[in-house]
Amino acid sequence: MRSLLYFAAVLTAWFAGRVERPPGSTRVDLAPTVLVIEPWRLRQSPLEQLSVPSTLVLQACRCHDSSVRADRAGRLRRVAVWFLVAIAIGVLAVLAIRADAATPHASPWLTALDIATGLAFVVAAAVARGPSAERVLMGVVGVAWLTASFLPAARSLHQAVLIMSLIAFPAGRVRGLSRWLLACLAVPVAVGLLPQIGVAAVFALVALLVLIEGRRDIATGYPAVVAIAVAAVLAASWSVSRLRAEALDPTVALVGYELVLLAVAAAFPVAALAVIRSRARLADRLLAGERLAGLDGFAVVLGGVLSDASVEVFRWHGSSAGYVDERGRSVPTGGGERRWLTVADADGPVAIVAHQSPALDDSATAEAVTAAVRLAVRHERLQHEQQQQLAALEASRARIVAAADRERERAAAQLRDDVGVSLQLAQSELGAVRTAARDSVELESLDIVVGELVAAQIEIVKLVAGIPPAHLGSGRLHEALQALAQRSPVPVSVTVATDAASDQDTEAALFYVCSEALANAVKHADAKRIGITVRRVNRAIEAVISDEGRGGADPTGSGLQGLADRLTTLNGRLRVDSPPGAGTTVTAVVPN
Repeated sequence: MRSLLYFAAVLTAWFAGRVERPPGSTRVDLAPTVLVIEPWRLRQSPLEQLSVPSTLVLQACRCHDSSVRADRAGRLRRVAVWFLVAIAIGVLAVLAIRADAATPHASPWLTALDIATGLAFVVAAAVARGPSAERVLMGVVGVAWLTASFLPAARSLHQAVLIMSLIAFPAGRVRGLSRWLLACLAVPVAVGLLPQIGVAAVFALVALLVLIEGRRDIATGYPAVVAIAVAAVLAASWSVSRLRAEALDPTVALVGYELVLLAVAAAFPVAALAVIRSRARLADRLLAGERLAGLDGFAVVLGGVLSDASVEVFRWHGSSAGYVDERGRSVPTGGGERRWLTVADADGPVAIVAHQSPALDDSATAEAVTAAVRLAVRHERLQHEQQQQLAALEASRARIVAAADRERERAAAQLRDDVGVSLQLAQSELGAVRTAARDSVELESLDIVVGELVAAQIEIVKLVAGIPPAHLGSGRLHEALQALAQRSPVPVSVTVATDAASDQDTEAALFYVCSEALANAVKHADAKRIGITVRRVNRAIEAVISDEGRGGADPTGSGLQGLADRLTTLNGRLRVDSPPGAGTTVTAVVPN
C-alpha cells in the first residue's frame, strides 16, 4: 500500500504540473479563501509517516477576482480527477502484478513487460495532445490490458477498444455509416466471440477502411499502420499455431504482441502532435499558391484538403440577415445529413461551411478552417470593392472621353457651319468687289485677301478632318470613313461589313483609330495604298488599317498610345504590327 500511495502521489503531482493555466489568469492573494494544491514539504503529514516525500499541500489564498477563483477551482477539480485516476491505475497495476505472479512459469521480466504495456497506453494518453475523446480511448486500452491480467473474461477488451480508437482517430468520434458498421464488430471482439484470426480480420478491415476513406496524411497513416501491424502479428501467431503447433512458443508470441502494442502506445503522442501541426497549417495550405475563384473555388480547394467533395461555403448577407451563395440566392442552413461550421468575427457572422468531414470535429482543424474561410471571405469582399472602384473609375474615364468627343464635335461643327460658311460668304463678296475694281493695286490687294480666305478654309477643313461627325452610330461609320478616304492624298479602300454597326461611342473610337492610322501612313510610311476594313468578329467590332509602306512604326508613340487608352475605356485593345520594310497593320478591337 505504501508503494501504491507513493505512485499515486507522484503521478498526481506530475499531472498537476501539466495543467495549463488559461491565458491572462493571475495569482492574487486576497480574500476569500480558495484551496489550491501546491508542491510543498509538509511536516507531520500522513505521507511523511510512510517515509514518502510530501508533494501535496492545501494552501489557502484569498482572491476577489471571480475569474481567478473559477480558474483555481477548475484546476483543483482537474487535479482531483487526476488523483483519482492515478489511484485507480495504481490499484489495477497492483492487481495485475499479483495475478501475473500467481501464474505458472511466472517471470519478473515478463510481469514487468506486461505491466509496462498497459501503463504505456495510460502514459501516452496523458502526455498526448489533441481531443480528449481520443486520448480517453487510448487510455482505456491500457486499463483494459491491465484488467485482463486478473480478469480473464476481459482478455479481448483491449483489442475492441483499440479498434474503436483507430476508427475514431484523430477526433475521437466515429462518423459515417461504414465506420459505425465496422465499430459494431468491436462488440463480438470485446466479449471474445471471434477467434484470433477473426480479430486479425477486423483489424485488416479497419486498415482498409481508413485507407479508402482517408487522405494521405498522418491522420490516415497512423491508424492504418497500427491496424496492419496488429493484424499481421495476430495472423502470424495464429497461422504458426495451426500449421506448426510444436514450433510455436506462446511466450515468444506474447512478447512479440506486447512489443507491437508498446510501439503503438509510443507512437500515439507523436501522431497526435503531427495531426495538430498539420491542422494548424491548414489555413496556409488553403490560401497559399491557389488562385481562388470566389467562395465556390475556395470550397473546391477546401473539399480537396478535407477529402470531402460535399463542402460548400456560403457568405453572410447582412441585408437579408441570412446566408447566400455566389449568385446571391438565400440558402437554408441546418438539418439534413450535412453538418454546419459557423464562421464569425468581432462584427458578427461571416460565413457558414456545409460539410460531411469528420476532420472538422477536431477543434484545431475547425479553428484552422474557420481562419481560412474568414480570410477568403475578406479577400472576396476586398476584391468586390476593388472591382466596384475599378468599374466606377472606368465609367468615369469613359464619360470624360465621351464629353471631350462631344465638345470636339461641337467645335468642329461650329467651324464648319459658322466660320467656314462666313469665310465662303466673304470670299464671294470679295469676288464681286474684285470684278468691279479697275485699279491694279486694289486688284492685287483683293487677290491677297481672297488667297488668305481660301487658305483659312483649307486649314479649317484639315482641322476638322480628323473629327467624326456628330451623328455617328447605327452604322454611320461607313459614311464617315468614306469621307475620310476621299480627302486622303493616297488611295484608300474602305470595307465595312453590314453587321458591324454599333453605338456612337464605339464607332467614334474606331473612327479616331482609322483617322490616326491613316494620317501616320500618309506622313511617315510613304504608303502607296491603304486599306481599311471594319467587321464583326464573334462579340466584338474589329477595325484593321493596313498599308504597304516602310514599316517600323513605334507603338509607344503618343498618338497610338492615346488611341490605346481610348479603347481601354471601352474594354477594347489596340495591336500594332509593323516589321521594318513590310508595312504596318493597326488592329483595334472593341467588345460589342
